[in-house]
Amino acid sequence: MSKNILRWVIISAFGLYLSGSMLFFFMPIRNVSILIVLLVTAIMAGFVYYALKFRPMLRELPKGKQISYAIFGTLFPLFIAVSIRGEQPYLADNQFVVILAVWFGVILAVLAIVTAIIYWCLSVTLSPIKKRISPWKIALYAIPSLVVSSFFLLAFYPGAMTPDSLAQWDQAHTHKYTDWHPVIHTMLLGVLVKIWDSPAIIAIFQIVLIGAGTGLAGWSLEHARVPKPFIWVALLLFAISPVHAISSITLWKDVAYSAALFLFTLLIFMIVRSSGRVLQRWPFIAGYALIGFMVMFFRHNGFPVFLIVTAFVLIMYRSYWVKLLPVAATMILIYQIIVNPVYTALQVHPSDPQEMLSIPTQQIAAIVTEDGDMTEKQRDYVNRIFPIEKWHEKYNPYSVDSIKFSWGDYDRFTIYDDWGRYARNYLHLVKQNPDIAAGALFKQTSLIWQINEPADGYTSKYTTNIYLNNEFGLVNTVLNDDLKRSAFSYLKVADESIPFLWRPAFYTALALLFTYIAYLRNGWRAWLLLLPVALNTGAVFVGIPAQDFRYLLANSMIMLPLILISFVKFETRRMEVAKDD
Repeated sequence: MSKNILRWVIISAFGLYLSGSMLFFFMPIRNVSILIVLLVTAIMAGFVYYALKFRPMLRELPKGKQISYAIFGTLFPLFIAVSIRGEQPYLADNQFVVILAVWFGVILAVLAIVTAIIYWCLSVTLSPIKKRISPWKIALYAIPSLVVSSFFLLAFYPGAMTPDSLAQWDQAHTHKYTDWHPVIHTMLLGVLVKIWDSPAIIAIFQIVLIGAGTGLAGWSLEHARVPKPFIWVALLLFAISPVHAISSITLWKDVAYSAALFLFTLLIFMIVRSSGRVLQRWPFIAGYALIGFMVMFFRHNGFPVFLIVTAFVLIMYRSYWVKLLPVAATMILIYQIIVNPVYTALQVHPSDPQEMLSIPTQQIAAIVTEDGDMTEKQRDYVNRIFPIEKWHEKYNPYSVDSIKFSWGDYDRFTIYDDWGRYARNYLHLVKQNPDIAAGALFKQTSLIWQINEPADGYTSKYTTNIYLNNEFGLVNTVLNDDLKRSAFSYLKVADESIPFLWRPAFYTALALLFTYIAYLRNGWRAWLLLLPVALNTGAVFVGIPAQDFRYLLANSMIMLPLILISFVKFETRRMEVAKDD
């Protein structure tokens, strides 16, 4: 037997083990037909073959990147295996050795797939094409997103609104602001509705903002020598994604903020790709300031995102600080003036601190409902905040809303009157019940890290109408029945056929993978690309109140551009400025 045949026999046998593990991970193995097993075996054998071809390439990489592959190749597949895991009663019935073998096989299968993808990406070298890319191409590349989103606006005219949207609509008209919604964003909506007092104008603003993001993505990728056919495919996929199409016409602050974060990430790409040289240009600095203001003011966690990312940019590209530093310092000063004296002058009502307590509230609720270890003194304190029987009645492991909105029973002022006492009781309860507290944490944050929707959980995905019987008399107008039915059917079919479509963790995982590939190609500065969305994801993790996809909409927006960015070779400091730059 030749070495080549023996090699393929070993690869095929290993592929069979991986395919069996993958199939058993998701379904009873006895129910799987032999044809499916053979097909999956062939696919996995192909991944293993290409994964092995990465070995010579890995040896050529610097020692630090080889170590990073060992770390990434261990942690990332483990995270994916945990993230895609379902209930698995069929697997749990088996002996421990079988369960361990299946888990090990799944982790190795993910490693083979990931390594093959890394090999394919790093095997591609983009050919330099030295020509100037017209800024007007931004408008051209925006067309797919603008067209599809406009179609959805016509289908569900004048847009979609939830109670959250209606509350901000009220503030935009009455000018009685609360910091529950970002005041500057609300004031912007107030300006828009003065032009046209219809939800449609806000939807149009969001459509244009997202379109600007896709346009800038296409232009910057073509500027980076990515072939135009691949750019158009990515932008078309972005446009027809139900996630982006329906979100663009839903009046949530999260949509505008996510679009701003998307644009901000593209600016970071332009900085990193040019090795900071774009920071020498005033037009770029102006764009950075404009988009930075949107990031800071369109959602409460935007300010620390802008602050930290800008600090990293100034440190990493400190030789180009002259223009950015004074502009960024002025922006931060303006922010502080607005959120302090200006808010005071406008009599902005502060937001409820309860928004910061989602995770502690859920952990306390889990400890109460699972009869965790509590002293009588602790039980009495918890009972003062919310009657014990109400904790049992209202606790939902995936949403804190049913507790925090129990206005007549939930006494939040017991907390606010003595924050120290609350902190001590909470920390002691967690220390006494670490398993229960950890379980509550993982369930409440499952939207962030879990690709597979929990069997007892949910995902709040989208809405296609204005909240019914609202006090403003806002209603949807059917412009065309066939158009509405087509759009609604598209959303429904996509939702039912693509289970991970509305799970942010799916997009986060892909964004992480392709950022890692960009790092292997270019160096550690590539990680700056992921920083804006990573910080936003971390902020959501700390205070997530429910399983709403909109909180992490930005993760899906950056995913497709990051796939193409992973093929781009960044400029170095030693390179001369290209003529088209």
